[in-house]
Amino acid sequence: MSVRTLLLLALTAFTLGAQGRVRPERAFRDPSERRAGPRRERIVAVLHELRSRKLQRSLGLSEEKANAIADRWALFDEESSSRRLLMGQLRHQMNTTLMGPGSEDDKNRKLQPVVEELAALRQQQEASRKRFEEDIRGSLTPAQQGRFILLVDEFQKSIQEAIQEQRKDK
Repeated sequence: MSVRTLLLLALTAFTLGAQGRVRPERAFRDPSERRAGPRRERIVAVLHELRSRKLQRSLGLSEEKANAIADRWALFDEESSSRRLLMGQLRHQMNTTLMGPGSEDDKNRKLQPVVEELAALRQQQEASRKRFEEDIRGSLTPAQQGRFILLVDEFQKSIQEAIQEQRKDK
């Protein structure tokens, strides 16, 4: 299975699982939601394994150390997921307001709190990413740190490409 295919599957799993993470106590509404949990878990496990192997090969890490970093990476994904979802909703809200009826003053009034909330979420996301990278970098050599940063960027780019492909297919 290709990296792109795995990322598409993982993206789908994260999207399907986001509501369950925000409100895990709620009951499933329909049978398809029940199936999403185990499927998501399998995809997350495959993504974890893919990351771990890539870390071992790219950084020359032991399996144990690569798994520990992949665990921390999964935690970063989990922390970031709801924030990314909310940022997407805010961008959509901004676009709808900008493209909708109303004077520029009305749009400014409506958009001010949205822009501020989006800016705050972007700062939180960047701070979370910085903590994630600092947590990992502390146990790596400078060369491994450089490779790790490039590896994370490569994965993020692949995920963005997978999102775009997924949107085209719909």
